[in-house]
Amino acid sequence: MENIASGEHDAIIGLKASYEALTGMMKKLGARYQQLRWGLSPVVVGCRGQVGPGSAVPHAVFSKRRIRRGDVLVTEAGVEVGGYTSELERTVIVGKAGSREKKYFETMLRAQDAALSTFKPGVACSQVEAAARKTVEAAGLTGALRHHVGHGIGIDGHELPWLDPGEKTIMKTGMVFSCEPGLYIPGFAGFRHSDTIVITKNGMNFITHYPRDLEKLTV
Repeated sequence: MENIASGEHDAIIGLKASYEALTGMMKKLGARYQQLRWGLSPVVVGCRGQVGPGSAVPHAVFSKRRIRRGDVLVTEAGVEVGGYTSELERTVIVGKAGSREKKYFETMLRAQDAALSTFKPGVACSQVEAAARKTVEAAGLTGALRHHVGHGIGIDGHELPWLDPGEKTIMKTGMVFSCEPGLYIPGFAGFRHSDTIVITKNGMNFITHYPRDLEKLTV
C-alpha cells in the first residue's frame, strides 16, 4: 500500500513491493526458507495492469498507463511457502472514492461475506457462487459478474474445483480455496477482494489476513 502513488507505474510499484515482501518472508523463515516451485520469486506482488479502467479485466496485463488520482486498483499478492501457494487481493482507491466507487465496493464486499459464510464441510461448491450471486442480484448489479467466485488452490495457483454454478464437488476438511467474487464494469473499473481459506471441521479459517474495508484501502 505504501508504494502506491499517483504518477507511478504499477510495474515499478509491484517490483518494490515484491522485494519488500520477499525479504520480510526470508527473514521470518530464516533457515527454513526454500523455494520449491519454478519461478523468479516465491513472492509476487502488484497490480498486473489492473489499474483504472484496466481493473475491469480480471486477468489484465501491464500497460504504459500510469496510476492517476481517482483510479481503482486491484492489487494482488501471491506467495509460495513449502511448495504451496496462496493468494491475497484487495481493491484499492487512489484518492477519495465517489458514490459510484462506494456502491460497487460495498456490494463486492457483501458478496464476499456471503460467499465466505457458506464454506464448511458437506457444502457443494456451487452454493458458494449462489450466495455471492444472490447478494449481487439484490443490488441490481448481476451484469457485473464476469468471473469465477473462486477456485481450489494449493500446489498450483489455480486448481479444481471451481466455485461455479453447477459444480457438485462437496467440500471436505482440509480443502483450500480462493474466495474472490468480483464486479467488473468495462470502461470504468473492477472490484475484487480475494482471500485464501481452508475448510475446517466446523467451517473455515483464513490463511490470508489483510484489512478489507474501504477506509483502510484508500491511499
